[in-house]
Amino acid sequence: MTAPTDLFHAIAQDLTALQDPDLILTGLVRRVRVALGTDLAYVSLNDAEGRETHIQFSDGVRTPGYAAIAMPIGTGVLGMAAAGVIAESPDYLPDLAKLHIADVDVAVNGEGVRAILGIPLRAGGEVVGALTVANRTPGSFTPDQRALLESAALIGSTAVEIYLLRRDIEQGRQELNLEVSRLRDLMSDTVAELRLARELVSVLVSGGGSADLMSTAAEALGGIVRFGDSGATADNAGRAVPLEGGGTIEFIGTDQEPTSDMVALVGAFVSTAALYENAIEDARHFQEIELVQRLVEPSTRTSGPALRTGLPGSGAYDVAVAEIDDPLVLRQAAARVRNALGSKALSAARHGHLIIIVRHGDDTLARAEEALSSSPYWGGVGTAETDADLSAACGESLMLATASRRLARRGRLHARTDLGVVAFAIGGTPEDAHRLIHSQLAPIISGTPRDVTLRDTALRYLDSQGSTGAVASQLHLHENTVRQRLSRLDDMLPGWRNGPRSLDTHLALRAEVLLEPHTSAIA
Repeated sequence: MTAPTDLFHAIAQDLTALQDPDLILTGLVRRVRVALGTDLAYVSLNDAEGRETHIQFSDGVRTPGYAAIAMPIGTGVLGMAAAGVIAESPDYLPDLAKLHIADVDVAVNGEGVRAILGIPLRAGGEVVGALTVANRTPGSFTPDQRALLESAALIGSTAVEIYLLRRDIEQGRQELNLEVSRLRDLMSDTVAELRLARELVSVLVSGGGSADLMSTAAEALGGIVRFGDSGATADNAGRAVPLEGGGTIEFIGTDQEPTSDMVALVGAFVSTAALYENAIEDARHFQEIELVQRLVEPSTRTSGPALRTGLPGSGAYDVAVAEIDDPLVLRQAAARVRNALGSKALSAARHGHLIIIVRHGDDTLARAEEALSSSPYWGGVGTAETDADLSAACGESLMLATASRRLARRGRLHARTDLGVVAFAIGGTPEDAHRLIHSQLAPIISGTPRDVTLRDTALRYLDSQGSTGAVASQLHLHENTVRQRLSRLDDMLPGWRNGPRSLDTHLALRAEVLLEPHTSAIA
């Protein structure tokens, strides 16, 4: 066993020469183990909040389980020493005088420890841990070993106090760095917000509108800022922010996540500009809206001069209808069409529809479609030979727009020819289409829930090329249920899924779905 003076001298040298407290405590347990001639030595530190003492530094320990022991304070030899009592056991596991912890006993057994001696470590008048030695053979420690360990604990307490002080200083430094970083980010955000506000004010001063404001915001944030798409899904929608006048704006794919203050700032500017633009637009185009409405409504006039569009040129007209769900997006689309086409078009936004009248045969309709390209819409276009035919052409365009929605063909003005064979089903007059529907589907054309279910099943079956499995999956039914419905249809519509009859039935079912919404005109 090393002489006490040699041990104290070595520990004192570590305290003065080593700057890292971890190295000081690592050296302490190594020197204590060698000086006392024990198999193990370790320092544990108390967790006052958790009421446990954790082994932090060790020498001679072989198993990870023992090195990671967390002992409730007041239990076992280690826990008693950590509570401020010198504790010893010549053979720990069978020692019934000690309060055992099951998982700790497993670690002790795994390490092969038998005899244990623990001395409290104090700092600032409080017990902060324990200095403990252990042997893998049973037997009491000698008085000299106990005395030397008590003396080592006195000087070791100084090393622990330095360690705890250094740990507190490091924790304080990290917290200070976090606070400095937070303040730096806050200052950076504030500067960015002030810069963005200055740029938005410049846009308004130079006569820019809501579109220019969103473009400026998008450039500043490195992404897309646009009016919200009410048809967007959770997968493609950005961060939507409501506007004061209704609708939303979205922030999508920005390089930096906009702060709540940035979002509110852009929203306030765009809201103000949009409200002003809407007021000006309504005042400027009130007469145009009234004219379009009278031109496309079924005429009830029996006298007086016929209405004229007043558009330049001569010949037939193209009448386009774009269905747009969001009122704010509809207004913006109308403004873009008017700005793009000027006097070469009449346009009016009415109840979720944008009606556009242009001369047939030039590039005006293509320019209208380009102006609509940034808006989510479902569109149709019909042709009127004269002013008197505008109402019928508008009705056809409305039907085609709704049909394109049902067929999930968004973002284009569809003519009748674009619908393919479905155009045949809804061609001619509504009476012709209904005759086709009734001639093919008469037994299941009532509005009863049973007939609605049978028609839906039949259409899904024909759409999926006769796959009962696909229909069952779509309707979340067992295939036997689908087969029962198909058998019922076979009884009511003999031959409906075979040969030419299947095409007639398919067209009638599709026409019924496409025509069903057209119960009212644009008002």
